[in-house]
Amino acid sequence: MSAAVAARLLRPFSWALLLALVAAGGALALRPGPRDALRAADRLFLAGRYYDALPAYQAIDARALPEAGLRLGMLRAIRGERGPAERALRGAMQAGLRPADYQLALIYLGHALADGGSPELAAQTWALADDCRSPEACAYRGPARLLRAELALRQGDYAAAEAAYAAALAAPLPAGWAGLAAYRMALLIAARDPAAALRAIGDAAPASGASPDPLLAPLLPADTAWQGDLSAALVADPQSRPLRLGQLYLGMGRYDLAEAQLAQVGPGGADGRAAAVFAAYARWLAGDRAGGRAQLEQIVHDRPDDPQARMLLALASLSTDASDTARDQIDAVARLRPSDPDIHLAWASWHAARREYPQASLEYGLAVAQASPQQRGSYALLGARFHLSTAYDICAGGLPLAEAAAAALPTDSAALTALAAHQYYCGQPAEAAASAQRADDGGGDAESVYYLGVALAALGQSDRARSELIRAADMAPASRWRERAEAAIAALPQTR
Repeated sequence: MSAAVAARLLRPFSWALLLALVAAGGALALRPGPRDALRAADRLFLAGRYYDALPAYQAIDARALPEAGLRLGMLRAIRGERGPAERALRGAMQAGLRPADYQLALIYLGHALADGGSPELAAQTWALADDCRSPEACAYRGPARLLRAELALRQGDYAAAEAAYAAALAAPLPAGWAGLAAYRMALLIAARDPAAALRAIGDAAPASGASPDPLLAPLLPADTAWQGDLSAALVADPQSRPLRLGQLYLGMGRYDLAEAQLAQVGPGGADGRAAAVFAAYARWLAGDRAGGRAQLEQIVHDRPDDPQARMLLALASLSTDASDTARDQIDAVARLRPSDPDIHLAWASWHAARREYPQASLEYGLAVAQASPQQRGSYALLGARFHLSTAYDICAGGLPLAEAAAAALPTDSAALTALAAHQYYCGQPAEAAASAQRADDGGGDAESVYYLGVALAALGQSDRARSELIRAADMAPASRWRERAEAAIAALPQTR
């Protein structure tokens, strides 16, 4: 057989083989790989869809792709699952990560350690982020310093916190992080140098335009309401500033700072009495129960007609075994201000502390009845929350209070959420869904969306219920509402 004939005979076979190989190669190219799956899961993560992102990351073999283990650890940390987060993050770091990803792992590992009650290890972990080798990796140095500052602030180590905030501001910070560092720095120095505090806030303004880091966004504290109060206190007149700053510190739980600031208020001035009362209560809240209570008792002794001091002494006594003292102070305030509805709230707290729930419920009702039209909604909401928190007489006692709160505060999402909760537990799922939807439309939170989801589930609308419950879980991934939402999702009928 000649070579030409052999070539002609083999030609069809060669073309068929070539086509088969091309087809096989195309199929392999179209088959999604681990990195495609990682990119898809990342899109869910960056969109805040944490519930859906979790199984997406779990489906990727972290041994073959350490970045998947990193993301899984980050997500576990966001969900408050400290042990699983730490294991996933350490596993990814040991498997080998790019320098920037390694620094990101340090950030989230420190968060998981701090959240799990290991603050020293957390601070040491964040300190490791200072050792970076490239501009991309060093971008996480500033946020790590800021998180160390936040930890020191929570521990009451203000000198260390101030130094760490200054170090954070000296490093590149993403949008939002620079503003937080500046306001925290201002918060710490406001008491001794208001002008410098204002400059700190102003100096951070140009940095606010920096690019955000979406991978760090879940770790940025969402509470910024105090920043406006701080700015207002800093520009207030010097005479009223100490009291305003002291009240701000008190509301933020910085009791020692509050006490020190309130001590600067002159006793003979217009704010002297209020400052002394708040300072004594701040000392009590800071943990010096005996000292704070002694100060309140002295104020009451010197000024027996001071209802505020007596009421705070009663509140301080309610949390101890001194219920008789609390009762005596409430009695005294009732004689001083017999028509004040707050007296009934105090009695309600007194009875609730003694687990005398029927009497507490009665006092909440009396407070609402005696309150002015402007006060009625907030008083009714307090009563409704009492019934929810104790699960006492929710339908006969709590539901009317929740209805009164929502009627008086028709656009208040907290009141509408409380109403939705009562309606759901009292067998009114359609009404609960409507109330929860109104709460959500008015800026509700994970709680309102949770009640929307469970109400829809009770109405048999499983698909929509699942969607809303997933949204509730994503809105507060480290909260009990995420846990309750996931439990409710698990109880839904399985879809084919």
